[in-house]
Amino acid sequence: MKKKQICCMLLLFSLMFLFLPAAGAEAFRAGPDRGGFLVNPPSGEISPGQPNVPAEPADPGTPPSVPTPSQPGSGGSRFSRTDRGYVPDPTPGRGTVVPSNPSVPEPDDPASPPSQETPDIPAPPSWLNANEAKAYTLLNETRIKHNLKPVNISYQLTEVARMKARDMIDNDYFDHTSPTYGSIGTMLRNAGVSFKMAAENLSKAGNINQCHLQLEYSTKGHRQIMLSPNYNNVGIGVLSLKNVPGILMVQIFTD
Repeated sequence: MKKKQICCMLLLFSLMFLFLPAAGAEAFRAGPDRGGFLVNPPSGEISPGQPNVPAEPADPGTPPSVPTPSQPGSGGSRFSRTDRGYVPDPTPGRGTVVPSNPSVPEPDDPASPPSQETPDIPAPPSWLNANEAKAYTLLNETRIKHNLKPVNISYQLTEVARMKARDMIDNDYFDHTSPTYGSIGTMLRNAGVSFKMAAENLSKAGNINQCHLQLEYSTKGHRQIMLSPNYNNVGIGVLSLKNVPGILMVQIFTD
């Protein structure tokens, strides 16, 4: 009787051990892949045959999760068996265990744009008169101060600007539409200038510095034209007024 009970108990224990799950047996199965390990995203488990693609975090701003390290006193490493022996259990993309609170280096300053050198102010060409050269320098100084690239001076646009300035002085008017040549767009097309965008600034003052400040601070429209990133070229015409002291300046911008 006792022998039967013992046999039954042995049979019962055998069945219990037979059906117990192999806990964690498949959690860290590794295979070499170009010197690294194949990672099964997003859980971080390693399995053969999976592509070596890191898991995408739910939030781009948070670092990827890492496996929990081994308990203190175990030597700080875990090992798994592979077809080449025992190797340390890797973290995603690495062959060592990372602490649960890894020190992540902070970026220098993600909010700050990359440092850029201040562009040089282009030298005025010799075919500009003194006032036109000064106006060109002041214009680019203002653009660079507002983190914009300088505009190029165009001889063709300057000739149109001078023609418009002369027409206003000779016909005693101050307007964007010429009774002789029409609008600035018409003048540019008739001069053979190709453009998609164009704008004109007019200023009349005692000297070139006053003309520039008038355009920069008098009205929002003039300032927006001067500081627009859409314009790459400018023509500047500056002529002296008749019968009264002062000068007249015309700026023509194109893309």
